[in-house]
Amino acid sequence: MRSFQRGFFCGDLTLRYPYHTDTISVPMLLLCMLMLPFLFIAVIEVIRLCHNFRVRLYARNISHSLGCFSFGFIATYLSTELAKNVIHRLRPHFYAACQPRMPDGSTCEDYKNRILYVEQYYCSNRNLSTRQLRELYVSFPSAHSSLSFYAMLFLAFYLHAVWRQGRGVCRVLRHMLQFLMVSLAWFITLSRVADYWHHWSDVLAGAVMGIIYASLSALYVGRLYWHANFTSSNSQTSKTRKNLFKRTLQHVATSTANCSTPQLQHQVLAQSTAGNAQAKEHLMSSSNDCIEWKSQAILPT
Repeated sequence: MRSFQRGFFCGDLTLRYPYHTDTISVPMLLLCMLMLPFLFIAVIEVIRLCHNFRVRLYARNISHSLGCFSFGFIATYLSTELAKNVIHRLRPHFYAACQPRMPDGSTCEDYKNRILYVEQYYCSNRNLSTRQLRELYVSFPSAHSSLSFYAMLFLAFYLHAVWRQGRGVCRVLRHMLQFLMVSLAWFITLSRVADYWHHWSDVLAGAVMGIIYASLSALYVGRLYWHANFTSSNSQTSKTRKNLFKRTLQHVATSTANCSTPQLQHQVLAQSTAGNAQAKEHLMSSSNDCIEWKSQAILPT
């Protein structure tokens, strides 16, 4: 077996926990922390635009939100993997899984090695694969903790940005969804300590890293609160313009029906025949004003 430079004390009890299979596997983590946010954001954007749905606006909103989420997720993952491969901290079940032996064949159970700091050793457990052997040295920080806290906290920020209206039951429902998101991340974090795959400081560092990246991605990179307000104001402005245009068309149609030029000309001729010059002048002025108003209403501004 290959030798490792990362040393340990034979009397270190934090490395002697039993080996258990993890409750949340890596494929399950990626499924929850990638597919769940993608589906959640896609559904929420449809609900936001259900009253005035436009494909271009929907594509712009969802590409902005998913792009910001993906950027922060990749940054969190790369930062976590960098720390893992630099520090090489041993997992709590290291001794049970590795069963280390010294070059002379002795083990940590021997009396002479109980207070010894071991640097040269090999794993005597022949059932370990190369991947499992590598996993023994990447305890700090916890990737499950950092990715889960990043994904769920980003969704909580996103939900708070796009769902800012409503009172009473709607507001309680929003906070309940945010609580469930953070609780899911907290459960995944606790499972890593309960399964003896991480030390408590590993999951704490991962949680802090996920919180920092989620806050930066939501508030500064994606500027979710500004983007949500901008989209809402644009949608409201579009509705206002549409309603104003409808009212203008109705006003033009009504005014056109009320000021019919042939009728006014007929009245002018009748009044001129009677010799009423003042009424004739008034009716001709009204007709000219009506025609001028219609031409101005039809011409674009």
